[in-house]
Amino acid sequence: MKTLRKIIVFAALLLLLSWRPDYDHLDWTEYYPVLMHKADLENSVINLQPQDFVNSGKVYIYGNNIYIVELYKGIHVIDNSSPSTPEKIGFINIPGTIDVAIKDNVLFADNAVDLVSIDISAYPTIQVLNRVSDVFPELTPPDLDFIPYGYSVYSRPVNTVIVAWVKK
Repeated sequence: MKTLRKIIVFAALLLLLSWRPDYDHLDWTEYYPVLMHKADLENSVINLQPQDFVNSGKVYIYGNNIYIVELYKGIHVIDNSSPSTPEKIGFINIPGTIDVAIKDNVLFADNAVDLVSIDISAYPTIQVLNRVSDVFPELTPPDLDFIPYGYSVYSRPVNTVIVAWVKK
């Protein structure tokens, strides 16, 4: 009798310990990633015509220009030589950007997981001076501090990076 009771208790414990909830079906985030192939990312930094502000971030003032980050998209360039009438003069396309710094006419920005340095001394002509690959962690969804497994490097096409998150 005692042996049977021990077997039943052991079997019940074994069943409880071997059960794990299935979290794979859960929707961890309200966002889905925008992916870009790594080769396309490396050729994505270009100067464009001025764009409308949609989701602006950090502001950086250098010389007579104001640089405003458009989250995940790039950097607005505004001529502020006449502060009473600032004028949009361009947009530097840098997918996956959220931060910017400038020193000695070189703009430093995150290009998703890469750090790029861009010569802006002859703006609107720009030149990528250097790229340091894979120095930043991948962008996480705005509502989480981690990337759900379904969107991780193990669950998406090879050589792709997350450059933005879009609400579902």
